[in-house]
Amino acid sequence: MVGVIFFVFAQMATEANTKYSTNINNTDWDTKYNYASRVNNTIAPIKTAFENIEDDNVGWFSKLTSGIAAIPRAVIALPVLLFSSFSIGGEMIGNFATTLGIPLFIVNIFLIILIVWGIFKLVEIYQRWSV
Repeated sequence: MVGVIFFVFAQMATEANTKYSTNINNTDWDTKYNYASRVNNTIAPIKTAFENIEDDNVGWFSKLTSGIAAIPRAVIALPVLLFSSFSIGGEMIGNFATTLGIPLFIVNIFLIILIVWGIFKLVEIYQRWSV
């Protein structure tokens, strides 16, 4: 949800610059809030392993070894990606709030509340699956 809000505001600023020739400086936003490469670095090895499984030009043994390697990688990478989303979200909120001039003390309190809420939600999902 936070990413959608960032995306909408970035698109509004870009459109205002191109259509109405305003002077909104969004260079800080373009460099600070691009976290796609961090997510792609986590997922890229899993994607290549799964692509090797469905490639027709690869032999059966390569498909077998890719499948054997892809499943544990995916099982390990999914929780890592889930918990790194907390840090990425925290960085996004912190950078955005400091760009707006909100005091760091208030930002830290909000991030702590958000992390505690996220942990409670993860425990709630886990308990729902256990039943």
